[in-house]
Amino acid sequence: MDLENEIKILQDNIKELQGQLAQAHQRIGELVSEKSASNEEVVKQKQFIQEITNELKKVNSQAEQKIKDKMDNIPDVMDSKQILKG
Repeated sequence: MDLENEIKILQDNIKELQGQLAQAHQRIGELVSEKSASNEEVVKQKQFIQEITNELKKVNSQAEQKIKDKMDNIPDVMDSKQILKG
């Protein structure tokens, strides 16, 4: 193989590698954008979970209070057999 053919092959290889490098840069840019969007989505989901957790705590507290009020309103019951024995 003569020197000119080797140079031509190397030049073709360089062009191919430059194309691959450009594609890699483009894909890196896409991945960075996707990561940024994914990070934003994660932050939104965490905020949503926090809001739902706080709402759940609030509703749970209200339910507990209503149950307590209901139980407090149940009259004390006396055993009628003990009254008759006395």
